[in-house]
Amino acid sequence: MLDSGDKASYVASQAKRLKRSLTLLPLFGLIYFTVCGGSFGYEQLISSSGPGLALLMLIATPIIFSIPNILMVRELQSMMPVEGGYYHWVKQAFGPLPGFLAGWMNWIVSWVDTSIYPLLFASYLSFFIPQLSNGWQIGSTFLSGPLLSWLVAILVILLMSWLQVRGSRLAGLTSSWIGVLILLPLAAMSVLGIYNWIAGGTTASLPFFSEGQDWTGAFSVGLFIVMWNFMGWELPTVAGDEIIKPKKTYSKAMVLVLVATILTYALPTVAGLYGGAGADQKYLLWTEDVSSVEVSAPAAESIPADQLPEGAITTIVAEPELSEPGSETTSAEPEVGAMEAYAAQYGITIDQLNEWGVDPQATNGWMFPDIARVIGEQIAGRDSPLALFLGYSVTVAAMLAMLGLFIGNSLGGSRIPFALAEDGMMPKWMVKVHPRYGTPWVAIVVVGVIYAIFSLQAFSFLVVLDVLLNTLVILMCFAALWKLRFSRPNLPRTKIPGGYFGLVVFTLMPTAIIGLAIYSQVVEEGILGAVGYAIAAILIGALIFFFMRKFIKPGVPDVDPYRASDE
Repeated sequence: MLDSGDKASYVASQAKRLKRSLTLLPLFGLIYFTVCGGSFGYEQLISSSGPGLALLMLIATPIIFSIPNILMVRELQSMMPVEGGYYHWVKQAFGPLPGFLAGWMNWIVSWVDTSIYPLLFASYLSFFIPQLSNGWQIGSTFLSGPLLSWLVAILVILLMSWLQVRGSRLAGLTSSWIGVLILLPLAAMSVLGIYNWIAGGTTASLPFFSEGQDWTGAFSVGLFIVMWNFMGWELPTVAGDEIIKPKKTYSKAMVLVLVATILTYALPTVAGLYGGAGADQKYLLWTEDVSSVEVSAPAAESIPADQLPEGAITTIVAEPELSEPGSETTSAEPEVGAMEAYAAQYGITIDQLNEWGVDPQATNGWMFPDIARVIGEQIAGRDSPLALFLGYSVTVAAMLAMLGLFIGNSLGGSRIPFALAEDGMMPKWMVKVHPRYGTPWVAIVVVGVIYAIFSLQAFSFLVVLDVLLNTLVILMCFAALWKLRFSRPNLPRTKIPGGYFGLVVFTLMPTAIIGLAIYSQVVEEGILGAVGYAIAAILIGALIFFFMRKFIKPGVPDVDPYRASDE
């Protein structure tokens, strides 16, 4: 056991080993893959909310949500550009418990969110290696698809964790080059889609709302999706002591990432909608799983109940047929495919699906690899080399995007426990820094193990919990911004422009969006849904805080977050 003096000196000596190596390019890559990570994951926004509203939200969200977040992060990070970032901002404003909870909540977000990406990588890889979905028979041993996918995910976690240990600069440069590789096929898809639009001479007539949706329903459905794809600006600040000239470099990187993010989302979406994959209700195919569809009354009437796909939900409750006592009852095998049942809700016939090259038995809708293929088919015909090339290349881009997303998000996931340990709120062994690479290698290994455990089951259903916890931290950061304006008014900082009027405006815009998102979730799911999970996570964090404060903290002085220079 180390006494108090030895404990403090050990923690301080380890923290000094952190290596400043992140310049603009690698930091750009890390922030880009924390906030955006390519055009993948928001396709369902188009079908659930409607093309017009989706495009409006993609334009409005950066203005009313991302820019205020960027300005908030810029001001607080210019005051405290240290390892731990937002943890120290909230702690300096409101004390140790709120600061710890801010770090704790975003750490949980990292567990749930980051562990999904290796599994999604394996899912995209199964397009080229079907055994990852169907399983693999080796002699008398059968390895199931989920097991093989998990093994691929573990390999990804191991390799990316090794990359993180080798240095934050190497990880950042790798993510930047991955970004270039995924943007090339997306750019080709966008150019060809816009070419289709112009060459066609007409603009497809697309509705503002999705069919059957009103303003309230369409907005509430799409809000969480679009927020999720424009948040995370504060997360990489936890690597503050690893950034060269952090005050200037981080601000420049955020501006570049904002421009890249808007283009990454907007151009492929516009190209897809107007370049061949949006007209004639095709936009309704922009979705993920259609195997559990809620079939509306007209659609259900047109499809025999015993032919609906397994898992389909119908709004019609039929009179049960009573069988003779002792007679056997049999249920017919489903004859109507999941996609056919889904499409029938909107009056899309099986002939239309066949004309569009859509398998009526499919359980998934169109994602961007499919949309890219459709664009190619509009130019060169079905199964043409161009269509196949676009489909395959965007699929590879999606695979690479999952690697970049893991790298970007795992940076924050490993640095926050290090920062807590440096401040005495995690075991001291978590603060150990690699003597050669200058990275918190123990924290990286620990979170790698956590990711491996969570990847046993894709917790994608908890994505709403992720959004709630992350947005609560954002609100805490805005509150800290206000508090520190009054409690530490003389500290040098890069202020939000516009004086207090600007501060009010740029605080109210994201706060209103976050409040509306939380309210709509409570109305839709009730207090025991994701909100209940969030409350439980906060209570657990509070219990851990008091344990750490009593048994781990003694002997470790508080970190001075104002000490860092801009070197």
